Amino acid sequence: MKKLFILLILPALVSAQLQFIPISADYASFTSNDSSSFVQVYLSLYQGHLKYQYSADSILSASFTTTLKITQNDSVVRSLSHNYQNTISDTNSFKSYNQFVDIFNIEIAQGTYKARVQIKDNSSKLQGEYVFDLSTVSPQKKFYFSDIELCSKIETNSTESMFSKNGLKVIPNPKGIYDILNPLFYYYIELNNLNYSEGADNTYLFSYTITNANGDTVRKKEPKLKKIAATNMVEIGGMNVIALPRGAYLFTAKAEDPNDGSVDIIQKKFTVYKPDKKGVARQGDKLPEIANYYIGMSKEQLREEFAEARYISSRQEMNVFKKIENDQVAMQKFLTSFWVRKDRENQVPVGSYRRTYMKRVETANAKYRSMGIPGWKSDQGRVYILYGEPDEYERNPNTVDMLPHVIWYYHSLEGGAKFIFADEEGFGQYRLIHSTYRKELQNPNWEQIISKNTGTSPY
Repeated sequence: MKKLFILLILPALVSAQLQFIPISADYASFTSNDSSSFVQVYLSLYQGHLKYQYSADSILSASFTTTLKITQNDSVVRSLSHNYQNTISDTNSFKSYNQFVDIFNIEIAQGTYKARVQIKDNSSKLQGEYVFDLSTVSPQKKFYFSDIELCSKIETNSTESMFSKNGLKVIPNPKGIYDILNPLFYYYIELNNLNYSEGADNTYLFSYTITNANGDTVRKKEPKLKKIAATNMVEIGGMNVIALPRGAYLFTAKAEDPNDGSVDIIQKKFTVYKPDKKGVARQGDKLPEIANYYIGMSKEQLREEFAEARYISSRQEMNVFKKIENDQVAMQKFLTSFWVRKDRENQVPVGSYRRTYMKRVETANAKYRSMGIPGWKSDQGRVYILYGEPDEYERNPNTVDMLPHVIWYYHSLEGGAKFIFADEEGFGQYRLIHSTYRKELQNPNWEQIISKNTGTSPY
């Protein structure tokens, strides 16, 4: 069967990473039989991180490969790959924040595994990787839930594909993030080993709650009595969550047998993302072609500003700017339009996104300059520019056993994320070696890098 990927349009602060391709991944496990489980592993990446090239017949396309490797006790259990060729009709259909979603369907023996998902751009040769632990569901004597699959869409299935499941088309949300352009939270859960007998009027109760980071209930569905129509049944649902405050949440589903009182509960975290400033900025049709602050800038200053904005620039925007970088007026118009688009994408008043971004660049240059390299070009500078001031710092000096390293904590970034930077050469130049944030570099062996007691490279 030919593999097809799903393209979702989502807002994002997409950075033009030059070292790796950030990806997100998640999974859900479902019962297959007494000894094995059906597992679906999902991954997503942004279109802006792929390299599109014109072919001999002037078709613009990107070629990439996704790979899943499942291991247990350092032995490979399953290894699969999907090859994709994405073609666009013209550059107007290219959006750096479009999101590709892929899925791997596998059946494995019940147990605990290590999963490694990878993406390789066949044109740029850049790669991305996401590593996580995977545990399958196990049959129980009473009824029990499968894992919860967070989704961006669930609809009646009309065409068979790898997203088809129980008569539905279920599009997963590997990031687990819901925002202003993706406000509908969907869930898919399978309920197994129900007390079904043909002709019997058996029932079960289903309910759910959504709680915030403080444990407060913000949404709930009261228990609803449902008729058992088969041994295995599906619970699906959806709701608009964009009215919830920005932050991390816990979705808890509960099923209960009213006859014997047996209960099963399953939980899954998700995040609601909204811009810091509420409301859509009013942006009239009479905005100037050239912003006032560009009037006095030289060509070199204009080039420098766009270079500093590379973390939020798409490849298409970089290619366009390269063609006009000797035309001062064209650069002024381009940059004016560039920042207006960022304002609109992030739902903020005109000019405010540029002010925030360039202020962070200024701070990064002051705090993270090292060995003659401007602060904005450093790993710490880049992370600061994209995500702002960390909520917490942890500084670890040079010791007999460890290299100097710092850890930055962002409590509101996908429900909590950390970034580890190490000074490997001892010259005060800290490199990002690991992050728990899904859009960033992830290296499960990062502790080997900072350890002075290992003679092997983690790479």
